[in-house]
Amino acid sequence: MKLHFFNIRSSMCRRGRALAASGLVLLCAAAYSQPDLVAFRTDKKVVPVSDEKRPPLHKEIVDPSFGARITRVSDSNQVKGVERLRHYYAKRNPFNADESRAVLISSDGYNWVYDTKTWEPIGYLPLQSSDAEVHWHPVDKDKIFLMDFGSNYNISRMFWLNAATGKKTLLLDLEKEGFISANGMMEGNPDRAMSVYAVAGKTQEDGKKMAMALVDINAGKIIAKKNVNPRWVNDWISVSPSGKYVVAMGKEHTRILDRQLKVIHTLPEGSYGHGDLCLTRSGREALVFDGADLQLNGDRNINIAWLDSGELEIGTRIGWGATPHVSCRNFEFPGWALISTQGSDRGRSDYPNVDFEVFWLKLDGSGEVRRLAHHHSSREEGGYFAEQHAVTNRDGTKILFASNWGGDEVNEYLIQLPKK
Repeated sequence: MKLHFFNIRSSMCRRGRALAASGLVLLCAAAYSQPDLVAFRTDKKVVPVSDEKRPPLHKEIVDPSFGARITRVSDSNQVKGVERLRHYYAKRNPFNADESRAVLISSDGYNWVYDTKTWEPIGYLPLQSSDAEVHWHPVDKDKIFLMDFGSNYNISRMFWLNAATGKKTLLLDLEKEGFISANGMMEGNPDRAMSVYAVAGKTQEDGKKMAMALVDINAGKIIAKKNVNPRWVNDWISVSPSGKYVVAMGKEHTRILDRQLKVIHTLPEGSYGHGDLCLTRSGREALVFDGADLQLNGDRNINIAWLDSGELEIGTRIGWGATPHVSCRNFEFPGWALISTQGSDRGRSDYPNVDFEVFWLKLDGSGEVRRLAHHHSSREEGGYFAEQHAVTNRDGTKILFASNWGGDEVNEYLIQLPKK
């Protein structure tokens, strides 16, 4: 298959500030708004999924239960020979800096760049691995921070990728730093300013020895490195939005570390599951995660773990079958976490289970939710890639989710929220 590159037009920028561990940096990107959530429901009553038919490609509908505007933005016919086109996951923002482009992944592993005005694919990224970690730069609309294959066909090298030209510039080869493979375990993120990135990986072939490292992206060098038990990092590793903390989710526990990779807090046993690192309006940071295995009050909840103190609290109660995912890529709309749920507690109509929904959860201890839409997708019928994995853009006004919508084909859907 021939590689296709593309040009991305420039856009107007605004001045803004992002708090990074290295200091204040200038952001120049889309003119940020905030979603107006006033009209969306805050109750937690069970609302059955409607029989709404799947919208045609590029057609908008209004969710009959909650009122969000939903548009289907992908179809397998847009790319020859594929079965689905959807975004990667709840924790990876698909939009570039000015939101003129978004990355969706096809069933054959290619990362397709879409024009977000037309929602048509315009080319694909020149990646070696279908599991490459792809992160758009927060300022430069053409720039991508990338983890891709090294010489041994394991993910172990860091690059800048120019999406307009296809040029890749090597930042750091982690094989030369004692790793056989190293990445964010497919769920890591850089800090808000894209200055640091945390990786974990094998240091010997059998995987019995592993290490984690914090990397200065711009300098292309390791800040700190630590040998660890593989069980510490067998789920994911990531830096917090500020870059102040490194969080490693393991098999039994989640650990919060400083920039020297010293453990500050070890969360209780069971502190693992789907989750993301979130920012509040005051600048405080939290891990917001599924509490099925860490039941603070005997119920299944969305739990909140504060990174500065290690303290835990309940975000909101959900049903036992809900299986939530969390997205906190909304750095310009802090204080909220986007939650999307699967599952169903059949026969328990009295339970506030917010099933098959996409909703915002306020991170102020109130338990307030704003219910946006049903996503009409079922993993039971469609497998893993039918999981919705709702993900937010930086200001919370655009949300993408995947759905098989009662059929076989998984497509991408866009929620556009009213702006303040």
